[in-house]
Amino acid sequence: MIDIKNLNDISMEDIFEEAKKHILYQSDQWTNFQESDPGITLVELFSWLKFVQHEYLNRISPGVKTKFLNLLDVFPYTNRGSETLLEVSNINKDIELPIRTKWKSRSMVFENLYQQILIKSKILSIVFENPEFPSYEEYYKLGSKKAFFLFGKDIDRKNDKNAVRRFTINFDSPLPTDSIINMYFSIYVSKGLERNPIGPEDKFEDMAHVKWEYYGKQNGKEGWHELEIVNDETYNFLFSGIIKMRIKGKSLPLEEEYKLRATLESDEYDYPPRIDNILPNVFRVVQNESKCQNVIIRKEDILTNRTIKLLDNLTLYGESEIYFKAHSGWVKTTVPTIKRSISLGETIVELHGIWDKIKAQPHNEEVIMIVSYEKDLASKMVLGSGTNISGQNVSIEFKNILMDDLEIMVSEKIEDEEVFYKWKRVDNLFSSSRYDRHYVLDKEQGTIIFGDHEHGMAPRKGEGNIKICSLRETHGENSNTKEDMIDRAISKNNQLQNCRVRQIKEAVFGRNEESLSHAQARAAEIFSNPQRAVTKEDYERIVRSTPGLTFTNIKVLPNYIPGEEILNQNCVTIAVRWNRKVGLTLPPSFEKNIMNHLEKYRLINTQIKIVSPEYIGLVIGGVVIVNSSYRVEDRLIESEIKQFIKRLNLEMGSTLHFGDLFGMIDRLKYVSSLSKLRISAIGNNTQKDASEDILIPPNGVYYIENIDFSYIKSSEIYRS
Repeated sequence: MIDIKNLNDISMEDIFEEAKKHILYQSDQWTNFQESDPGITLVELFSWLKFVQHEYLNRISPGVKTKFLNLLDVFPYTNRGSETLLEVSNINKDIELPIRTKWKSRSMVFENLYQQILIKSKILSIVFENPEFPSYEEYYKLGSKKAFFLFGKDIDRKNDKNAVRRFTINFDSPLPTDSIINMYFSIYVSKGLERNPIGPEDKFEDMAHVKWEYYGKQNGKEGWHELEIVNDETYNFLFSGIIKMRIKGKSLPLEEEYKLRATLESDEYDYPPRIDNILPNVFRVVQNESKCQNVIIRKEDILTNRTIKLLDNLTLYGESEIYFKAHSGWVKTTVPTIKRSISLGETIVELHGIWDKIKAQPHNEEVIMIVSYEKDLASKMVLGSGTNISGQNVSIEFKNILMDDLEIMVSEKIEDEEVFYKWKRVDNLFSSSRYDRHYVLDKEQGTIIFGDHEHGMAPRKGEGNIKICSLRETHGENSNTKEDMIDRAISKNNQLQNCRVRQIKEAVFGRNEESLSHAQARAAEIFSNPQRAVTKEDYERIVRSTPGLTFTNIKVLPNYIPGEEILNQNCVTIAVRWNRKVGLTLPPSFEKNIMNHLEKYRLINTQIKIVSPEYIGLVIGGVVIVNSSYRVEDRLIESEIKQFIKRLNLEMGSTLHFGDLFGMIDRLKYVSSLSKLRISAIGNNTQKDASEDILIPPNGVYYIENIDFSYIKSSEIYRS
């Protein structure tokens, strides 16, 4: 951060004494410096003014600091609740789960963000079809420590075109039509093969193409039909996550079972995916508790019978107010009727009575707003009455407000109608104009602060016209909990109350609002780290952080292009070893993902090339005199040589020094002496110098082609 000069580093007395010294330079006739002299009184006054001015300029208010951080593109984090995954089982009938159904964890409430169906269908078995490990597995075998290859172990990209690689999930009953089904896949990850996470803003090139199908009837045809994948958090089985799918036709039995199957059509997997469990009816929940919300309906979303179907929990169980669009704002009406169905998890709003009010609106215009709230919040919905006085404050009683989900609305009288307008929460009113409907929330004081007609509007005069229209609460950082804490649903649906609820992962990512001092420290940390790829270390760090990938080795080669005889001053070649197997070249998806990630950091005039390793085979032989107790069949010397080469490969392009390998073998405790050592290299662009050292390209990687030693026991030499 920039050091700010202290403008108030001298006392008022020092300023006053310095001013008196300057009097002598201005006039030699001024000789009375006593406090009784009127001139000295003025000098003392101006000294005090200078001191106060510097003290004022020396202060930076929190609002100013926040503006400086925003200029640096650093915005203090708002609070948020943790998130986790729930599994619901023991279902006897398909259940329509409303949006933001409440789930209880001791004193905290979690909510699901999406509407979906919980299926009664249970998994019976999984059938894996592949050339290496075809198997039929009963479902109870999953969830143990055993892992299963989804599409087989050895996926050869050159000679595997005709091999069938798929798995089929068998259910005991039909799957629902035209509903989103959640299937959770737990991907087994070996130690050291953890992938970089993929963020929602990251562009990721798929490493495989998987075709999903169901057996049933669609468009009059019975057979296998393609399944719609709504969302795939696993990225084709790279990560554990939920796959949301929809069956468009009717699920039918095949061999008395209802089936889904996934077929691998093409792939560039670095490591073949394995699973240890598959779970239906798993969904994500966040630690929020909805007290009030508003739902905006466009005219195009109104059904032909002039009704609206809502699938959220608060509208189903709470109180609701209905508003229609007028004067670019919202006017309350009591005409529409509301019908609720707990068993179907839906609310129907009939709009016949106010259709004339909205029929002239454009087809894609927002025309209806429904504000729903908990019944015990009714007396707290109104925050106050507008006074039209600058800087009006109103109190807000709630303590654990989720900042991003707080909304208020204020009404104005227009043509004898009370029209409500949503107001926007801002961090401060510095940039607000006199016509902006902005407000600031001071959580510490529990007040909402409005503008002064210069920076932000002030609420128009009215009676009870400042109201909440969206409010959620969260426990922030305290909502991070271990697994198995959420154990039941808060619902009047009897089917849902009798289900078994299990939290399968710990709740994470909950946080409190970030303090200003922490945001400043974060800004300093951000700008202390390079934001551009300049040095070799920058390139390696950035490549290793590529979303969705894992790396065995990386080497950055500045000013180098393979095959060119001269140095290119604006080029960086990056050699990437993506798999521990020998001979595999870098697949296109891997290269595209690296380039997509590097594009955000590279200098404009720098050319980047991604290359695969050059694999150099080694044929190693010789004559070794070993101790009499050494057993050749244990191949201990061969194991030590392999470990030596493995360590050498930690950096690509390393020279294999003949003396280092010779000395390593000769020093082994079961080796009496190394009589002869031969090393031959197989591969392009390799050289052997006068010292028998092997020189390879800068992106070279060694592998053992053959080890062939002749062993002589030391006891045989002694007897001879």
